Amino acid sequence: MNKALIGFFSALALVSCAESQKKTIELHSEADLAGLRVATTAGTCYDMELSPRKDIILDLFNTDGDLLQTLLNDKSDVIVNDEVLYNANVRKENGIKIAMLGEQGFPTGFLFNKADDVLARTLTAVQQRMKQDGSLQRLKDFWLTDRYTEVDTFPHLTYEATGKPIRVATCTMTAPLSFMVEGEWYGIEIELLRELGKELNRPLDIQLYSAGSGFLAVKTGMADVMSGCIFITPEREQDYQFSAPYHEFHPAYFVKDREASRKDEGFFASFKNNLKRNLVTEKRWKYITDGLWETLKISFFSILLGSVLGVGLYAMTRSRRRGMRSFARFYNGFMAGIPELVLLLIMFYVVFPKTGIPSDVVAIITFALFFASGASDIYKTSLDAIPHGQTEAGLALGFTRAQTIFHIVLPQAVRRGLPLYKGQCVSLLKGTSIVGYIAIQDLTRAGDIIRSRTFDAVVPLMVITVIYFLLVWLFGLLIQLASPKQKVL
Repeated sequence: MNKALIGFFSALALVSCAESQKKTIELHSEADLAGLRVATTAGTCYDMELSPRKDIILDLFNTDGDLLQTLLNDKSDVIVNDEVLYNANVRKENGIKIAMLGEQGFPTGFLFNKADDVLARTLTAVQQRMKQDGSLQRLKDFWLTDRYTEVDTFPHLTYEATGKPIRVATCTMTAPLSFMVEGEWYGIEIELLRELGKELNRPLDIQLYSAGSGFLAVKTGMADVMSGCIFITPEREQDYQFSAPYHEFHPAYFVKDREASRKDEGFFASFKNNLKRNLVTEKRWKYITDGLWETLKISFFSILLGSVLGVGLYAMTRSRRRGMRSFARFYNGFMAGIPELVLLLIMFYVVFPKTGIPSDVVAIITFALFFASGASDIYKTSLDAIPHGQTEAGLALGFTRAQTIFHIVLPQAVRRGLPLYKGQCVSLLKGTSIVGYIAIQDLTRAGDIIRSRTFDAVVPLMVITVIYFLLVWLFGLLIQLASPKQKVL
């Protein structure tokens, strides 16, 4: 045992020594990336530029926070992102630096549906006017030069509007482009869109999407405009309409600054500061409580609706009509063979794209359809396990068929089926973590929003994990209390 411990700590010391001897990666051109582990966000122009290269190891991530974490955890040597996303404070706090800026510049604008160019033309006109009066340059001087990090409150345009809301799909929650503080949106792109809203007397309805979902939202009419540092490329112009570019961004190649001096606060002091930064600052705990409410609401109504639909589906399996039984078998097989996320996207972007049905209702319907399939199987398993002789005995004792079912068959079936039903409910509860793909800010998305502001993965994920665990434990306890007790004779 002692030899094993000595070997373990010796290996740990060697790893620590090797880490301390690593040098900061120097880059002078994109050719220097050869042989390195490079990471960027999926679906961006950086992804398209780097993917053809065979001399690098390329990893793709969904968010700017995840991208930064892969560098901090030494899973990547270099990360590629927009030059303004990790400001001076973020770079200093996390010990990273810009090794170089890419030579190619990418014009950036706002993306609209190809069939509706009114908003695009209006925003282009607004930007042209702002360019002439100098207000556009003032916005860029504030937001794109780290000046916004020096103020406690962010100035933004306020106006009263009574028209139809402009539905904005933003694919980033990172300063200085678009980000939220205490329920209010800020950033250079938000301010430009507010100028558009003021011009048209229309308020903004801003929802957070993933990049891929944002493009789909605009194409299917679920959103009017997409923002989030969207580069204007010839390929995208074939399918979408763009406003005039408001800025030209260059890719930045970020590396770990191993020569930077870092203050060691100690574990407990660091943990306390991280808790404050992730939950107290800007009242970020509200994202957790709001997301918890969305998760509970979707879960409860999905289970309720799915349980009712499951009864009808079970009745179809017992129907004398062959068509009913065939439909039930096909339905259960289909639900068992398709991922929940795929069906959720189909329901949102294909079935209900222009109906005006809210995202949370679409999510409830989707999860209820999945739950109905599992519930019908549970009903079948539980009821079929009760011997038919029990029903005959009840009828022989003078009970009506309804009394026999409710007083003899169902109590036994419930005791058999509740553990399975509990598992189905828990599975649905955890499955709701994917609703962020259709712009619902549930519990999981709340953690993503906090991470996008703090670039800290530990505290938000830990808090979300604990809450999910407590929800599952509490739900199991409620099911156990609701379970009918078997009488001892």
